[in-house]
Amino acid sequence: MSIPPSGTANSGDPDSVSPDSVGPAPRVSPAEMRAWAAIVETANIVQFAADRQLRDAVGLTLAQFEILLRLLEAPDGRLRMTDIADALTVSRSGLTYQVARLEALGLARRRPSPGDERSVIAHITPAGRAALAAGGPGYVTLVREMLFDRIDPGELATVTEILDDVRTQLRERPKRSTYRRSRGAPAAGD
Repeated sequence: MSIPPSGTANSGDPDSVSPDSVGPAPRVSPAEMRAWAAIVETANIVQFAADRQLRDAVGLTLAQFEILLRLLEAPDGRLRMTDIADALTVSRSGLTYQVARLEALGLARRRPSPGDERSVIAHITPAGRAALAAGGPGYVTLVREMLFDRIDPGELATVTEILDDVRTQLRERPKRSTYRRSRGAPAAGD
């Protein structure tokens, strides 16, 4: 399989790039495409089901539940907003929206960082802890049934090792939270 080079899909576009100037299109082998599809589709299926289950059980999206989980696991139940965005690989604006929703529900709150006026610290509230306690068992059951019960423990260890290595390499790249939405360039001061 090959994916058309950027700018070649619309030959009527005067700003499009000529296929000759781009070079050969990158290729993906059938085995690579099968692996990619398996990773993406499995993640999407489980995430969709988990999101639906959490909405029904506790009225939270999967993204909101994951934010609360990160806060719960943090020392003193608090983290800098930028650190949460980087850990969850979401934009700062997307995280700000989700945490604002959690604040409106009384599950989290934001405060300026005492040591850095530019930073904002998110805190989990007792109600946030209660929401995690209420939603956690169903979430864990769903993930276990849809994923872990279908993978041999030896295969799980192998998959985990491989994906941990890839994740570590990818996390060495610039953080998503430092990119501006319109340009894809790191934001000033980051």
